[in-house]
Amino acid sequence: MLMSRLNLAYKSIGYDVLGVADPDRRTVLVESDEAIMSASTRIVHVISHGSVAEDLNRSRAAANPEHIHMVPACGQVGNATNVSHWISTAHQRPEPTLFIVDLCRAGRAARLSELTRVPDSDRNAWVIAATSPDLPAYDGRFSEAVAEVLEQIALHGLDTSPSLRFVRWDRATRAIQQSLETLGSPQRLHTTPVDVSQELPELPFFPNPRWRHDERLEKLHAVEAPVRAFVADLGAEHFIDRVGDHFVGRRSQLEWLATWLDDHSTGGLRVVTGAPGSGKSALLGALVCAGHQAIIGAAPDIRTYLTAQSPDGVCSPNPLLAAIHARGRDLDAILASLAAQWDLPAESYRPWTVADLLAEISALTAVPGLIFDALDEAEDPQGLLRSLLLPLAKAVRPDGQPVVRLLVGTRRWGFRPLLDRAGQQEGLLDLDDVAPEEMREDLRSHMLRRLSALPRYSGPGQRAVRTVLADTVAEALTQNPDRMHEWGPFLVARIFGQVLEALPPATEVEDAAALGASVPRSLPAVLELDVGSHPDSRALRAVLAAVAFAKGDGFPTEAIAAVAPEFAPELLTETAMREPGEDRDRLQRIRALLDAGSFYLRTGVESDGATLYRLFHQGLADYLQDEPYPIDDTARSEDA
Repeated sequence: MLMSRLNLAYKSIGYDVLGVADPDRRTVLVESDEAIMSASTRIVHVISHGSVAEDLNRSRAAANPEHIHMVPACGQVGNATNVSHWISTAHQRPEPTLFIVDLCRAGRAARLSELTRVPDSDRNAWVIAATSPDLPAYDGRFSEAVAEVLEQIALHGLDTSPSLRFVRWDRATRAIQQSLETLGSPQRLHTTPVDVSQELPELPFFPNPRWRHDERLEKLHAVEAPVRAFVADLGAEHFIDRVGDHFVGRRSQLEWLATWLDDHSTGGLRVVTGAPGSGKSALLGALVCAGHQAIIGAAPDIRTYLTAQSPDGVCSPNPLLAAIHARGRDLDAILASLAAQWDLPAESYRPWTVADLLAEISALTAVPGLIFDALDEAEDPQGLLRSLLLPLAKAVRPDGQPVVRLLVGTRRWGFRPLLDRAGQQEGLLDLDDVAPEEMREDLRSHMLRRLSALPRYSGPGQRAVRTVLADTVAEALTQNPDRMHEWGPFLVARIFGQVLEALPPATEVEDAAALGASVPRSLPAVLELDVGSHPDSRALRAVLAAVAFAKGDGFPTEAIAAVAPEFAPELLTETAMREPGEDRDRLQRIRALLDAGSFYLRTGVESDGATLYRLFHQGLADYLQDEPYPIDDTARSEDA
């Protein structure tokens, strides 16, 4: 029964399976040699009794402590049954092979001394063993755990990022150990040891069913993480048409900043500030995606699109332009990234300091540029302000020029020294101070573009309707300039566009005018309106609230599943973890809710390959952290 389940589990992830039941020693000799020497073999799974030299009445001193035999049906062991020898032989083959060893004392096979000295990138034999070198394995529980994990991989890839072709080694082995514990087994699996200081090679053992081949996305994921974040914030990571959806307008501000970035004869500091949702990150993201050579090399279509939209607002490609998205990052990580982006000479035995960085960039042949966003979301914003940004803003080169052309995006509160310094250089851009007429036109363009992409509004017969709807929304969101200092109208308009996808469409201009005038004026109101229209609104809101507490690049699915029931207890009571399968059901429901809330989410990749989730805007995170529990319908319909 277990063998049948394993056969089906391996087939579910794409393997052709050859099962050999109850082999004698001669059959083991033939089949093991055929498996190891075949170019098509990826996994050899062994289930049997295990035997070591001590079992043959040899003394411990005379025995090889690394050898482990599988006991065949005839009970006779020999060269043919030496699993350790199989592994040594497989290592010499050109393609990697995984041995899954369900034997007593199987850990001996995982720690062969001849392979421990081999770098991970050169190792072609890998082992997951059922237990330690000196302890028993029980009743095939390890193989049962492996079958369970293979079934999970077939279903959801252990939540591995779609950017990765295979489930990573550490994620798969951790899942097998967790499955063993769920089955009540005391076994602790042993695996091929890896060098945690180095990145693991891509091991082709567990295909990820969520993988989608996208050369552009793969190139973007190779870009430095503090730079890549700008692509995600612009909404351009997956599909170029999302740039048009998420970024429009701000043409005069873009042109002003792009001209400054290209002109080394002017001052060295610019600061962009404004209310949450005013468009700071989109503005800076457009500049980075247009000018940073790593992004241009990975996704040149983004620059092409931005150039077509606003040619005067596109800065020139610049090999000395660096970019830092500071969300969740500390000074050491930022300095290391800047040194790498500017290709500065590094000494591996000592970390970078601000003084070292200033000395190196002062010696560059030209003044470098630095776009630094989300200062207020960094690990230590005030520390970064004092120790890095102000020194960068004040420093000058021997020729009297600023040491760096520094553009910072941040909320206004708490960063007065930086804002004052930028103001003294006429370099402070407050997006809340833009003329209402200009804001209204930008919002109108945004809504027209959004509506033209909705099937219910995109036809020629709906032209007048979508024009009136866009005009009315833009007018409503700019009627009270003071309110715009609290919630940026671009964020509200963006979410209202999502609301319109679910509402019955306006068919007459009068209906369109009424619908546009009904747009909520605040982020809380429009968010509650949209989420409240979902059939599973309480659970969806709880999942989004859980994601709101994520730091850095985000939470994995397991963390969201652990936090979300705090905000919607029915997520626990409906699948009240009495049985292991019910816990899996809850995870499946969380996955479905994450799919339902994908509009609000951005994804990243954990070191073990897991997909990480965070909200697409810090303003959303701030609100849901303050109000994580469901609110009543009165608050949901609140409208200023």
